[in-house]
Amino acid sequence: MSENDSSSEVADALRTAFAELLQCDPIEVDLGTHIMELPGMDSMKLVKAVVACEKRWQIALDEDELFEVRTGEDLCFLIEATISGE
Repeated sequence: MSENDSSSEVADALRTAFAELLQCDPIEVDLGTHIMELPGMDSMKLVKAVVACEKRWQIALDEDELFEVRTGEDLCFLIEATISGE
C-alpha cells in the first residue's frame, strides 16, 4: 500500500466514523473544517471517533498531540504518523 493509499484509507475511515456519529452521509463531512464546528459534533462524539480509530488501527494516539488537533485533516495526519511510527 502506497502512502497515498494509506492517507486515503485513513481519511475515508475517519470521514465514515464522523458520519456515523453525526448521523449524516460521509460526503457531508469536510475534514478541513474545525472538528467542533461539524454539525452535531460534541466532545463525547469526538472521543468516540478517536477511540474507534485507535481500535481500528490498534494504536494509541498521544494525548498531548491530540490537544493540538483542530481539523479532521489534523487527526488524519496524527493517525498516519502514529501508524508509521513517526
